[in-house]
Amino acid sequence: MIPVSSDDVGRAAFARMLRDGALSYLAPRHGMPRDLPPTPADRAATLAPVVPPHTVVSGLAGLWVRDGSEAPATVDLVGRRGLHRAKPGADARGWRLAFHSGPAGYGGDDVVGGVRLAAPERCAADALRWGSGGVALATVYRAVRDGCVDAAAIDALVAADDPRGLGAARVRSAWEAVRSALASSGAFS
Repeated sequence: MIPVSSDDVGRAAFARMLRDGALSYLAPRHGMPRDLPPTPADRAATLAPVVPPHTVVSGLAGLWVRDGSEAPATVDLVGRRGLHRAKPGADARGWRLAFHSGPAGYGGDDVVGGVRLAAPERCAADALRWGSGGVALATVYRAVRDGCVDAAAIDALVAADDPRGLGAARVRSAWEAVRSALASSGAFS
């Protein structure tokens, strides 16, 4: 079953369906029938209409599509420099989009529901770089603890990051905080 959108049924009916319990909240302006757990393809379907084909979903949104963590406030999209110009007032169907530049080989080999996703470790590193502090730390912590993301792969990405690059210091310190929390909980050594 595909997600139900407020565009499908109208905003008033959508709000009523959420209030009455016919739908459970999935993402901005999207819900799922309460008795059906959303799949990665369902979560990706909410993003597909607003993700340009030359971009890759990363950060908290990439982790959300993969593991169903909390729906992010912002969808981080990565593309080659100069390929995308944000249009003022563009309809993002309830999503706030953030465009970032990345190298041509950034990723996107995983396609879910028509949406290209960065590798899980790249999503985690980008979540720490661009995501809201506490939410990003908690989401990456859970993803590593639950085995959705490989800690060694994040280590490699963080080590390879240009120390002068935008957000490099934030990624390093955030990843060290996550590693420390994992080690103290016994989930990581």
